[in-house]
Order: sequence, then C-alpha cells, then structure tokens
Amino acid sequence: MTAPHLSKRTRIMPAILLGASAFALTACEDDRVDANAFPDKESCVAAAREGLQAFSVADCETAFAEALVEYERSAPRYDDLALCEEQHGGECVAQQGAGGSSIFMPLMAGYLMGSLLSNSRAQTQPLYRDSAGKFATASGATVLNTNRGSGKMAAASFRAAPTTATAAPMSRATVNATGGFGSSRTGGFSSGRTTSGG
Repeated sequence: MTAPHLSKRTRIMPAILLGASAFALTACEDDRVDANAFPDKESCVAAAREGLQAFSVADCETAFAEALVEYERSAPRYDDLALCEEQHGGECVAQQGAGGSSIFMPLMAGYLMGSLLSNSRAQTQPLYRDSAGKFATASGATVLNTNRGSGKMAAASFRAAPTTATAAPMSRATVNATGGFGSSRTGGFSSGRTTSGG
C-alpha cells in the first residue's frame, strides 16, 4: 500500500450536522458509559484543550489511531463502487482485494469514544455514514443523528464488529437480502449536546 493511498483512505468525510438531540434508549442505566462522537481527531483535541471533558489530547490521539485500526479490520466492504456509494450516501474508496480484484469501502466519517466505568481505557469505534445521512458503527450497535456530540450511551455501542478484512465483499444480492447497511441498528446517547471545537 502506498503512502498516498493510505492518506486518501484515512480522510474524514465532511460532517453533516443533523442535530445533537437525544437518541433511542435501549439499555439499563447501569449499562451506560460516557461517550463522545467526533468528526475528526482535531475536534476531539480542541474539546480536550478546553478542559470541559474527562479526556486528554493524548486520549484523543490514541482513540483516533485505534479507530483507524478498527476501520481497516471491520469497515463495510462491497464488490461495486455504486453499491458502496448508495449504502453510505457518499464517497467510497477502492482497495485491492483477494486475487487482485477491487473492493470498495466507505470513508470513515468520524469516531465514537467512550470510557467504561470498569476500567480507565477509552473504547473506540469508527463511524460511517448511512444512506439516510446518519452515522453508525460497523457492528450495528449504534446509529446517531450526528457525528458530533456527547452523553451517556449503552456499553454495547462499543461492541466490535466481525472482521470484514478476510470476508467476501457484499454484493447487491447480499445487500438486498439483509436490508443493507443501517437496517437493524439501535442505540445512541441517552442525553446529548453539541461538543465544542473543530
């Protein structure tokens, strides 16, 4: 993989702010974590520097790096560019798949960072746009109206998705059979507010 290709694939899609209101409740109160969504690392760093959040600049950098690793491991993959763009409402990028064929992945549209009460390590998930312009994790645990906000979230929102790196890319038949990206997700902040910075 060349450096320019890596740079292109790790760009963050422009934010479409649809509101930072509360989202669906799906878990008990004792299963909640403090969570923050950011469109890019710079927005997280700006919020950390203001000192109004319980995370540091180093936490932002670590979480973003981990989100990129998770993106490479579990991002949705498609066998057709047009199909990828339909499912994610925007630009997708090509990657060489097994046997030299091309596969297509949505750009990472931000990341979700949360701290579990049982340990001090932040949990991280990349976010992807869906066809409705919302933002979701690859596992299907969470769909958000915006990629910029903070509040309480179900711990299951940080559940890792199965790897797609070694799986066959989704075809139109697969998408039609499953309902496509975003068809069965629930979850979100139990209270949200727009984060500053960025």
